[in-house]
Order: sequence, then structure tokens, then C-alpha cells
Amino acid sequence: MTGVEWKGTTSADKLDPPSLDPSTLSDGYGFNPTGFDSGNPRNWRVATYVWTPGSMTVYQGDKVSMTFFIINGNKHSTWVESPGGAEVMTETEMNRGREYNLSFTASEAGVYRLICNEHEPTMTAYILAIPRS
Repeated sequence: MTGVEWKGTTSADKLDPPSLDPSTLSDGYGFNPTGFDSGNPRNWRVATYVWTPGSMTVYQGDKVSMTFFIINGNKHSTWVESPGGAEVMTETEMNRGREYNLSFTASEAGVYRLICNEHEPTMTAYILAIPRS
């Protein structure tokens, strides 16, 4: 898993900034209105934090081992929540430029959520545990 921040910049000459600040819609969104870029004061930027990949499939009963590398964001308090809502991977603070190896057992079938407390709901990945046939 990689923790990244996607950014998109344009100029108010091409498109006006949104009238509603996107950062008020989600902790995972960022917004820099015009004036942040001294080279072009009419530039504006939006951003969002995500896990990539955003989903994966495992078998029920598997030990799920994940290697994380954080590219953007200084702090990501991250845990995994089971289909029943229990915390199955202890909350861990992850920081930019570091690698983490964490695991949990997918004992229930269903959807597990990998959640970053600082940037949810956009920084949520989904792990589907399916029964073995």
C-alpha cells in the first residue's frame, strides 16, 4: 500500500476555483485558492489523500501482510476495521518517507476497511475477504 496525495492545479484564467472550499467536504480534501503560486498568482489547486491500490481481495482466514510506504502527508493514524466493526490491526502512526510492515487475520468474510484517521473518508481502502470454496 502506498499513501499518496493527488494534486491538480490550473489557472483561474482557464477555470474559476470552486465556490465551495472542497476541504470543508472531507478531511481528505485540500484546497489552495489563487495566490499560492508566486510565479502565477492566478493558479489554484485541489488535492486528495488516498491509498493505492484502493482495494484487494483475500481469502477468509488468510493472514494479510501489508507493506506500506508513505509518500505524502506527515502523519497517518491508520488501522483496519473488520466487517463487524472491530479493530483488527492496531492503530499505527505512519509518517512520510518511512516503510511499515503490518498484518491482520481476515477471520470474517466481508469487507475490511483500511482507514487513515486524518484523511478519511477519501483515504480508505477496502479489503474483501471471500470464503474458500
